[in-house]
Amino acid sequence: MSQTSTDVSTKERIIELLRSTNRKGVDGLIAFLEEEGFFASPASTQFHGAYPGGLAEHSLRVFQLLDGYSNEIDLVTATLPGQKPIPIEYDNIVIAGLLHDICKVGAYIGTEAPYTWNKKQPRGHALLSLQRIRRFIKLKDLEAMMIRYHMGVYGLYEFYEEGSWEYGVNAEYPIRGDHSRDDKLSKEESQKARYGQSLRNAWYHNPIVKLMYFCDELATMWDARGRPPRGGVD
Repeated sequence: MSQTSTDVSTKERIIELLRSTNRKGVDGLIAFLEEEGFFASPASTQFHGAYPGGLAEHSLRVFQLLDGYSNEIDLVTATLPGQKPIPIEYDNIVIAGLLHDICKVGAYIGTEAPYTWNKKQPRGHALLSLQRIRRFIKLKDLEAMMIRYHMGVYGLYEFYEEGSWEYGVNAEYPIRGDHSRDDKLSKEESQKARYGQSLRNAWYHNPIVKLMYFCDELATMWDARGRPPRGGVD
């Protein structure tokens, strides 16, 4: 796949940001993105970013929105009972914002919209992104939560475990984690074991995980309407 589809500044900015993390293995990750077509891929079959380079542009917009809003909102001071948000580092925003959708690399076939789904594409969305990223770099807990739950309510229909009374904790997109508590554990041990293991838990304790979802949605609306949201791409 040609790598000339994305505006050079978009590609260069993404590579610059990823290298700025100084994460061990990041050069291998960048090589993967270049070789597998990340910078030339569309972001969807026919909706947002459905054009060559749409995936990279969408990813950069998500990062920019996330970076802007996280600087305006205090997301690390506990505001609810028992809330224990993880401190946020700039690397977390770079990694999660730019890489949350690398599951889409190779997902769409064609030269223009409407693209068709590649039936040979590995199954999964957020977990596939996590799997691909972890081949090259070690993710921090907050980054993993931000990526895993970035689909928000849109993850509900895709990862429901049929026959379960609720969305299972072992599904790709678990909504609750309370029912997984081991009665043999103390309250503190149980809380630690469940930390970040469900959408509800991750959103409650780490508001930036929730913000990640909203920034993804704002960027998606930009892609679909061609209008920059507040804090959008320059």
